[in-house]
Amino acid sequence: MKKLTLLLWVIIISCVAFVGYSFINKSNVNEEIISANPKITEEKVQIPENETYSSLLKKANILLEKEYFKEAVETYKQALSVDPESKEALYKIGITYLNDNKPEEARRYLLQLQEIESNAEIDVLIGKTYLNERKIQTAKSYFDSLKAETMNDEAKYYKAILKILYKKHDEAKSELASLAEKNLTDGASRPPEPGARSKQILEAYSAFNLNREGPEQYLEVLLAKALADVGEPEAGIPLLYDAIKLQNDYRDAWIILGYCYLNVGKADDALAALQQARILEENKPETVFLIGVAYTVNEKFDDAENYFNQALELGFEPQSEINQRLADLSLLKEDFEKALQSYFKVIEAGAADENIFTKAVWICIEKLKKPARAIGIAETAVRTLPETAESYNLLGWAFTAHGDYKKAQVSLLKALELDPAYASAYLNLGWMYEKQNLLSAAKEYYKKAYTYGGQNPIASLAATRFNNISSYMKADITSPKN
Repeated sequence: MKKLTLLLWVIIISCVAFVGYSFINKSNVNEEIISANPKITEEKVQIPENETYSSLLKKANILLEKEYFKEAVETYKQALSVDPESKEALYKIGITYLNDNKPEEARRYLLQLQEIESNAEIDVLIGKTYLNERKIQTAKSYFDSLKAETMNDEAKYYKAILKILYKKHDEAKSELASLAEKNLTDGASRPPEPGARSKQILEAYSAFNLNREGPEQYLEVLLAKALADVGEPEAGIPLLYDAIKLQNDYRDAWIILGYCYLNVGKADDALAALQQARILEENKPETVFLIGVAYTVNEKFDDAENYFNQALELGFEPQSEINQRLADLSLLKEDFEKALQSYFKVIEAGAADENIFTKAVWICIEKLKKPARAIGIAETAVRTLPETAESYNLLGWAFTAHGDYKKAQVSLLKALELDPAYASAYLNLGWMYEKQNLLSAAKEYYKKAYTYGGQNPIASLAATRFNNISSYMKADITSPKN
């Protein structure tokens, strides 16, 4: 039994680092300019007020990719108002609502789409909305009603999940094994093919088989965790309640229940489950960490910081994960020096990605007014991530802030060599030329940043700077000097 418990915790630790990150990651360093969303107003490059269906769809796709679900839905609905028969807009609204854990709203649009064009994918997505609402009987009846000749592997996969929920494990394993044999993906597909997901669930059965004397609740928890990891946390929640009914003091079941609730954005339910787990074992660092995540999602940042620090003291690993979250919390609380110190710890641990480097450089340039420190961080980014355009863009941005325009230009052009459509590099080139009072060149690069930026803060800032230059250039022409 101890062996199985240890295995379960290895699985838990490998995944808790990603829970709740999507929330904190959206505290983008340029968030304050999203709401303004200005347009370039010079007549020859003015964007029409009545945007086209294609432009709206493009902007919505960018928002969806960035996981701004509310804004994406609003923009897709604008596109749908332009073309009320658009199958793509209906489809995108449906999947965006699904990604935003709003299955009932998703189903409303998917049913509209089904009336226009029914296919196996839409059938499955509608069934998934019932499963995500935990309407298990309705989901089973729906999938059972699908015609065998039109049922694809995705539908078979969900039927296997439903068999798990109805405790028909032998049938579920047989169907999952059949799907896993068809798995030809290399793991790069998004989402993984049904075979890859089936294989992951089968691994939970294999883990349970390591201890054949393990009680039923161990299997329930292993399967629930596997379902959460393949993107079906709502399906895992009933299994966890079954496990808790069998053993109310089963700490791991409460922890995984909190983990599942966090994955579907239900932070209050997650807190209730995790606090129960902490009653059973007060100083489990993973439990304390997840409580911190839940408080972060609820925007109770002081409480979150307290629990993250407790988790560190209790020996949570990796420490870089907590340091990143502490840095993000300090950033949200506008304690920029403290945030930078925590980002440094992540960088020194070799755990920084582009987002970490970007935030650290931004703090140095925009908030602490210390461009020399920004240069050092950006140089580390280039050494760490030499193949990414963002690393060179950060270095060019830092050199521009420091007034070393020659080195800035070299770095920013290198960024564009790696990615010719990189909006941030065009923005920083515009700023570099503007600082040298080369305003015509600055405007051209701001225009390119606006064009490539799409519906994001870079485009907004580019438009603002472009319009400011246009305004005072006109003022210089029309206002005679005394």
